[in-house]
Amino acid sequence: MRLSPDEQRRTVISSRVIDAPVDDVFDAYANPTKLVRWWGPNGFTLTTESIDLNEGGHWKFVFQGPDGTAYKNHLIFLKIERPHLFVVDHLSGPKYHGAVTFDDLGSQTRVTMYWTFENVDVFAKIRETVVAGNEGNFDRLSAVVAGQRAEH
Repeated sequence: MRLSPDEQRRTVISSRVIDAPVDDVFDAYANPTKLVRWWGPNGFTLTTESIDLNEGGHWKFVFQGPDGTAYKNHLIFLKIERPHLFVVDHLSGPKYHGAVTFDDLGSQTRVTMYWTFENVDVFAKIRETVVAGNEGNFDRLSAVVAGQRAEH
């Protein structure tokens, strides 16, 4: 994915190889029941208010932090290209444009997340939190995909 110099200054890029075929990994994103099982920072719970996981669809949810703080979130799914790409806009603060790519490595999949924040100041404040959150997402995504493979 190509980013302009300005976008590079305000983008978190996280990547991991998941031990599962691309269709299985993409399905963990594209299936709302699976998505809500792994999305979010470690220690948080997620409650979905509504989800329409189609291009142009919205996902409204609340993260409940370990300290009890509720964080309302609103995403719109801009582009979904099975099994290689998701593009979203996070409409609630902090605002960002996101893309997730899925590279088919045979029995494995490289998942790369690109979160481009609205400005450098927001990016600087949230970067470390986002990097840590993405690592937690990858851990839980791997577990959900491993579980769905065990069910077959």
